[in-house]
Amino acid sequence: MSAAMDRIRRETIAQYGDAPANATEALAHVLAIYADEPDDRLMIEATNGIYGTGVRTGLTLGDLRALAARLA
Repeated sequence: MSAAMDRIRRETIAQYGDAPANATEALAHVLAIYADEPDDRLMIEATNGIYGTGVRTGLTLGDLRALAARLA
């Protein structure tokens, strides 16, 4: 691992903790990493253009935040 990647790795672990061990931790980890992003940011794209030109379906950060709230 390069010195730059090792530094990034150490900084990331210091800020966000260890790697998630399960799906609930993974969701919390994603939300922590993208905490400053708006709710309408599409995170998981299911379709693009299937339902019309420019129409994308999937899960947004707002959707993921709502799911995390329901799990809590």
